[in-house]
Order: sequence, then C-alpha cells, then structure tokens
Amino acid sequence: MAPRPFAKRPAAASIAIRQALLSTLVTLLAVIFLTIAASIAIERSMRADMQQTIDTDIAGLADIMVNGGEAELVLRIADRTALTPGAAPRSYYALANQKGRLLAGNLEALPNLDAGRSQSAERRVGGDPVLVRATRLRGGLTLVVGRSLRGIQALQQRLQLDFLIVGIIAVVATLVAGFAVAARLRGRVEALSNTFTRFERGDLAARSGAASGHDELVQLAGHVDTHLDWMARLLSAQRDISDNIAHELRTPLVHLDTRLLSVIGHNGDPAVASELHLARNDIRSIVSLFDALLDLALAESGGLNPNTMSFDLSELAADLVELYAASAEEAGLDFKARIAPGITMHGEAMAVTRLIANLLDNAFKYVPPGSRVRLIIADGPRIIVEDNGDGIAASEVEQIFQRFRRAAAPGTGHGLGLALVKVIAARHGLVARVENAQPGARFIVEPQHGKRAKGLIG
Repeated sequence: MAPRPFAKRPAAASIAIRQALLSTLVTLLAVIFLTIAASIAIERSMRADMQQTIDTDIAGLADIMVNGGEAELVLRIADRTALTPGAAPRSYYALANQKGRLLAGNLEALPNLDAGRSQSAERRVGGDPVLVRATRLRGGLTLVVGRSLRGIQALQQRLQLDFLIVGIIAVVATLVAGFAVAARLRGRVEALSNTFTRFERGDLAARSGAASGHDELVQLAGHVDTHLDWMARLLSAQRDISDNIAHELRTPLVHLDTRLLSVIGHNGDPAVASELHLARNDIRSIVSLFDALLDLALAESGGLNPNTMSFDLSELAADLVELYAASAEEAGLDFKARIAPGITMHGEAMAVTRLIANLLDNAFKYVPPGSRVRLIIADGPRIIVEDNGDGIAASEVEQIFQRFRRAAAPGTGHGLGLALVKVIAARHGLVARVENAQPGARFIVEPQHGKRAKGLIG
C-alpha cells in the first residue's frame, strides 16, 4: 500500500472542526430554546399576576357596591380612572346598567364578554392590548375591569433582546473556544499522521515527540513511538542481515568465479565450457547484487565524506553522456542531453556519478527500442532523466525508490539502483522523486523545495 500523502487536509474534513461547529450549533439551539421557553413562562406568570390583580380589584369594587351602593361605586371608579398610572399598567373600567348604558369608567363601550359567567379575555382598546374581565353585580349592573398588556409585551421584547445578546456572546465564545480546542486537537492528530507518513517515506527516526500529559492522545502518541521504535529495529535488523550476507558471501563467490575460469581454461569439451560460462554469468549476477547491497549500506552509513569538495556537475554529466552514447545507439535509443553550463555542487563526485548512472541505466533498461531518453542538468542543482516509454503505474510511484522494487516491465536487475539514488540524493541535501511524463517517466533529483519540472521530451 502506498504511503498516505504528506499534506494538510481541508479544515472542513477535520473531525475536530466539525465537532466545534456541532457544539456551536447545539449552543445556538439551546439559547433559542431557552429564549422561547423563558419568554413563554414569564408571559404566563405575569398574565396570571395581572389576572389576580384584576380579580382583587373586582372583589374590592363589589364590596363597595354592597356597602355603599351604586353611587359610592361610581365615585370609586371615577377616583381610579383619575389616577395617573405611572409605571404600573394602565387600568380600564366600565360600569353599565341593565340596559347597557355606561354609568362610569374610561371605556367607551362594553367589551363583548359574558358578564354572567365572569368571562375574561384580551381586547384592544385604542390600539392598546388589554386583559379585561366582566362580571355581574347586584342590581343587574355590569362591571368591567382591565389592565394594559403593553408593559408585559415591552418586558418580553427587552428579555428577548437580552437573551439575543447573551446568545450571541455564548455562540461566539463557544465558537472561539471550540475552534481553539479543535485547532490544538487537529494539530496533534496531524502530527501523528505526519509521523507515520515520514516513517513510510524512509525516515526511520521519525517520532511523534508527544508532549507531557495523561490524555488519550498523549497515550496514543506513546504507543505510536513505541511501535515505530520496534519497526525501525526490525527494518535495521533486516538491512544488517542482507548487508552482512552480501559481505560474507561476496568473497567466496569471487573465488568460485576464479576457479570456474581456471576450469574453463583446462577443459576441452565445448558443451561443458558452455555450461561453465552460464554458471559464471549467474555468479557475476549474484556478485553484482551483493556489490549493490554493499554500496547501499555504505551510502546509508552516515553523512557526506569529510573530504568532499565542490565539483562541476555539468562537466561530470557531459562525461557520462559520452560513455552512454554508444550503449544508447546499440540499444536503438534516441539519447540526448541538455546540460546547463557551469552548474556546480558540493559533495562526493563519485557518488553523484553513480546517481546519474543509475538513473540512465534504469531508463535504458525499461524503454523499448526507438524510445527517447533525455538527461537534463539545470540550476538548483536539478538532475532530470526523462523517457517516453511505458511509464510507471500509479501504484508503483511511492515504492519505486524502495529496496528490491522493480517495475513490472521486462528486463533484468536487482531493484537496488533507485534505492541507491534516493540515499545518495538525501546525503547531498536533495530529494529524488518520479512523476508521469505523459508518456513515460520523469525522474527528478532536486533540492527539497524545488519546483516541479516541465515536460522536457522533444
């Protein structure tokens, strides 16, 4: 399986961001619900209080009617309507006889209510919403008492505005806090993901470097580092075993090749000689594999040689072009180079020579006759080997620089050439990558932050 891309995911794809947005939405809905619930509860409570005040007022006026009679009741209603309401809700009164003629009060007409059942309802008086109750007194008189609801509505509006302000503050605070926590959580998760990506790309020293603490992510990071340590030891042991095998078996095989050559010299049977030559070819192939393993082990053993120096990369590449020109002609390939003059770099000239040679060998090996191969040396430094062959399958792009990885195209090889290219590039502060040349493959060795190469086949 190819390593996951080393790239930041969109914020919308982050679970932490979505969780922060969800928390904000829940807070918003909670504020809306509380606003509606509080508004309804306060309105009901204030209406009940107002209704009780009206009932108390009616009871008092009824008592005045019993004790003082109709004349006294008319005077008391006149006193009440003459009062300035101030901060209290405005009061409304009406007293009518059996024929419906108004005897006292500030209502211009009786509301359409059943006084016999002491009915109450909300009515509008001159644009003012009023809660009124009508009741029947002795003598067939109808008494109506009301209180303005404007104060309750104004209080509701103020409460709704207050809840709106508090809601906005709560939502903004939740959003800010949620995004802050989400950003921290996202950063920690991305650090773990990037650790795996770096490890998959060959950085066996990649670790999460988890901060101190006891939360779940710190524990997870600790497990990640423990398992990466274990995997790094396994991979290191695997490489040590292959390198030691190559070192221990190379010399006996070289001696065996020498003995076979001696036997061929003393043998007179052509059939036996042919079989011995085939055996020597197999031995040389195995020795070549061991040589590549030893070269790779040496390249991976540390940094640059302290005796490195600046050298002319353009001149080095030009010499290689001359060496490969004959091989290209023999293979029926159109091989050309575009080398910018005066490109220099600091490092090991022999190692860089091996790097370019491996790239050219790889191109020559996997393209059919008649194909074009180009070597480009540009400022950077940038080393590009491009062909117009069958290219590399997308599933192979990420693993192509790993040990013993070979393309599916026919040909011979041990699958270590490109692995050595990657290691030599890294030792010189460069990165090796491959991309689709459409058609063909383009191998690029450049500084870590180099720009993408343009198509150069032609």
